[in-house]
Amino acid sequence: MRPSIVRISHTGSMRARIAFLEHSDFDVPGVLGEHARILSLEVTSHRADRGAAALPNLASVDALVVLGSAASVNDETSWIDAERDLVSTAVESGVAVFGVCFGGQLLAQVLGGTVVRASRPEIGWPAMTTSDPDRIPPGPWLDCHEDAFTCPPNAEALASTDVSLHAFISGIHTGVQFHPEATTEIVETWIVDMRSSGFVDEAGIDALLSGFNTAGRGPDDQARRLFEGFLTRAGLLD
Repeated sequence: MRPSIVRISHTGSMRARIAFLEHSDFDVPGVLGEHARILSLEVTSHRADRGAAALPNLASVDALVVLGSAASVNDETSWIDAERDLVSTAVESGVAVFGVCFGGQLLAQVLGGTVVRASRPEIGWPAMTTSDPDRIPPGPWLDCHEDAFTCPPNAEALASTDVSLHAFISGIHTGVQFHPEATTEIVETWIVDMRSSGFVDEAGIDALLSGFNTAGRGPDDQARRLFEGFLTRAGLLD
């Protein structure tokens, strides 16, 4: 059965149900979770890296927000296969999907795009161009990735850097390569893990932290516009 789509009531009597899919203790909703709560959405979080049993029941979800991960969507891992199946079912059932970095790559795969190793890692706040600033604000946005997605068939490619595509929209679904959810606090938890794995050096760490203001925030207003645009296209926000 196709899950019902619930519009947010101005009285707050009906709330859209948003499920965030996390992949570690460090991949958390951050700014997007804050905006969801400000909008009085019904928010749940699920550790997708713990396997199929940890995934949400789509019958009780109006939208999925698939967050980032240190893993690659091309890894042969059972939890990634289970999550990909969930995203595929969501798309088939009309449940809106917002994919962030790893999540955007997973959504691109489900929609018929490909994910390959980028020509070089993007770590920091690279210059980005967007063909539709209303739907994909220009940022600057935080990047931290080695893989890159291609635009799925019938989707619109809307933003890019000199290295890779950074945003597409396909109907009610949105995939981005950057991290609108990030704060300094979140990124500092990534850095601990990335230092131990050798993924970044001190210059990379400086680049990751360079775009936040003194309060540890990035482009909050643009993140809000991006997220509310997704919810509006999904019929979840008037």
